[in-house]
Amino acid sequence: MKKLIFCFDGTCNHPADNEDYVSDTSITNIVKLHLLLAGDLNNPSAANEQPQTSFYYSGVGTYGSWLSRAFNSVFAPEFADVKTILAQAQQDLALYAEQDVEVFIFGFSRGAALARRFAASISHHVAFLGVFDTVAAIGLTDLNATTRPASDVVFENGSLSDNVRHAVHLVALDERRLAFQPTLFNQSENVLEVWFAGAHSDIGGGFWFDGLSDITLSFMMQQAYLAGLEFLQPNDIDFSRLNDDHGLSIGADDIDIVPLIDGVLHDLQRSQKMARQTLAPRQLCVHNNDLPATDLIPIIHHSVLERINSVTAYRPVSLRNQTYQIYLPSGELSDVKTGIADLRLPRNNQC
Repeated sequence: MKKLIFCFDGTCNHPADNEDYVSDTSITNIVKLHLLLAGDLNNPSAANEQPQTSFYYSGVGTYGSWLSRAFNSVFAPEFADVKTILAQAQQDLALYAEQDVEVFIFGFSRGAALARRFAASISHHVAFLGVFDTVAAIGLTDLNATTRPASDVVFENGSLSDNVRHAVHLVALDERRLAFQPTLFNQSENVLEVWFAGAHSDIGGGFWFDGLSDITLSFMMQQAYLAGLEFLQPNDIDFSRLNDDHGLSIGADDIDIVPLIDGVLHDLQRSQKMARQTLAPRQLCVHNNDLPATDLIPIIHHSVLERINSVTAYRPVSLRNQTYQIYLPSGELSDVKTGIADLRLPRNNQC
């Protein structure tokens, strides 16, 4: 069966980000996934006979004039980039209207919201939906730490669409910006939602120093492989075709995957007054009916435990006195743990 892959990038994210070394910027995990799935810088305009075909859509805020890009990156109104991106994805899917296809979808940030909305809008079976730190806000920013981003989302609600077999959502444990509150899935047996160490783009990628986002990328690739996708090895990519007429060039170093437990955590620092108004720890939780459920236990990745025991200064406040389970390397879940103290190993057991 033909496999179609749709990759929706985050706000203002584009393959050209790999040229901005000065500001520690590079391509996201969405671009990496697209290229490792044999995607190109230009989406195919006609149907092909390849077993897998990947389509990539740069993020909200990367289309039109500089004024249009700035407006969309802040407000993401329904009538602008959101509509353009989803319409193009629908057109690309329509290229295979006469074929029996299986759909796989990835997204990051607002692109994760678009991925979830796209999945719900199509009649095709979606074998796998993989999203990094969904931030679905549109319109004016909500800076109330006690509200959930339910009224601002670009899809109906947090429930997984019935046509999706399996969804994986990787969430940032250390993001503090209130404007970047995550839009969690409602609890479901076919949803795996796991929290990882790092801020927003340490989960979805976009930094040159990307050791933490390579952890989430590796995890997502493992999950997608189990769902039926085939990935290239980085050295199997034909980088000669990853160039365009505007000087954009992507090479092996841009896609090199090196997960680092002690990788740079890109925490945002603000003045005390500004921080009080715009920053707050995320609430580690599981949703039911679009609200945090006290009877459901969230899951953190085992790399959080490893980072706590290898990076002395790492003490994630979102774990403070919270209950959770650990997603172990075996894929099994640990017993229920509470707080940071339950993650600390006895000193004689530490490496």
